[in-house]
Amino acid sequence: MESIERLSERLRVIALEVEVGAVLADIGTDHAQLPEALVQAGIIQSAVASDVNAGPFQTALRNIESAGLSRQISVRHGSGLEPLRQDDHISTVTIAGMGGSLIKSILDEGSNKLDAVDTLILQANVAADLLRQWLYVQGWQIVKEKLVRDADHFYEVIVAKRGDKEAPFYHTGLGFEEEMMFGPLLLHQGGEAFIAKWEGEYEHLKRVKGQIAIANHQDQQADSAYGRIDQQLKRIKEALAYVKSR
Repeated sequence: MESIERLSERLRVIALEVEVGAVLADIGTDHAQLPEALVQAGIIQSAVASDVNAGPFQTALRNIESAGLSRQISVRHGSGLEPLRQDDHISTVTIAGMGGSLIKSILDEGSNKLDAVDTLILQANVAADLLRQWLYVQGWQIVKEKLVRDADHFYEVIVAKRGDKEAPFYHTGLGFEEEMMFGPLLLHQGGEAFIAKWEGEYEHLKRVKGQIAIANHQDQQADSAYGRIDQQLKRIKEALAYVKSR
């Protein structure tokens, strides 16, 4: 497992969620560190590592060739899930290091590539609620969530399988939209990282709200933005109170 321990904290958390024997597709692989570490650790035997950008694709190709893993890891250049083929027999897809909106677009555009996939491991830098909404609509069950703090940034890792999409929701009493926003399982777990992330977001939104208030007399559109932020602040306050009371 030494190869796993060498990964950054956010990639290590993802690696530990990949099941033994899975056939992995790592989308937006960058340097292909994740599939390389998983093969070296003996967790998986094969993988597809793809990236839409030529620079990272070439770097990944060199890294895999240098590691002597070209037979186990196929490095491909292409957008989203497009490089995947039916005969890859992919069972697990990882998409990490992007915003929730981009990950959602990748899943939407490549939904026909997911028919045989049974596990999605998604890591959003921002807007993880968009991924929860997509998973719910598409009938995927969120089975695990982790909030990772890595180099002063927070990353939400969501593991989903085909199953009962309702299962993780409606248990906190905060409401469905709130559980989408904060993560139904993260709300149960709570912890220092959750509190630090959302207290920081609360203070940030308070500052933005103050700036909008100053601009209100000049910009009528600011009124609606002010209202949205005010609603977000209330939700964050309720979520923090719920977590701290447990």
